[in-house]
Amino acid sequence: MNLLRAKGGEIALCLFFVATGVFWIAVAAGLPLWDGFAPATGLLPLVFGALLVVLAVAATLVDVVASSETPDRAPAGRAIMVLLAVAAGAAGIETAGFFASMFVTMLFLFRVAEKRPLLSSVLASAGTALFLTLVFRTWLGVPLPAGPWGF
Repeated sequence: MNLLRAKGGEIALCLFFVATGVFWIAVAAGLPLWDGFAPATGLLPLVFGALLVVLAVAATLVDVVASSETPDRAPAGRAIMVLLAVAAGAAGIETAGFFASMFVTMLFLFRVAEKRPLLSSVLASAGTALFLTLVFRTWLGVPLPAGPWGF
């Protein structure tokens, strides 16, 4: 009972994400998954729903099993900083372009929020932005906005 009292919020949040994932899976099950040569409308909701369920359960299990005592709570300012960084990155896509906006957002998150070394932050940010650009622009054919620099 003490564990439920200490981790009740984490468990409730996990149940919310699991319910959301199950809803996405149920909706995707009624949609076509593949359209001959390309993914159809149901594929991504199915994949994201399954990922949401698996990751929510895994993160909650790690949190509940790994700590036997009540952990120190991280300040809310860090969570707000991450949310603002993601919002700024999304807002900057039209102006700076997808690649540049994702690069700067990831660099901020790695360097400032996670306090990683500069070189590894730059490399990880560039790799993430390049990977996302390739997936969306090349593989999925999404017309991503290009910034003033052409990428």
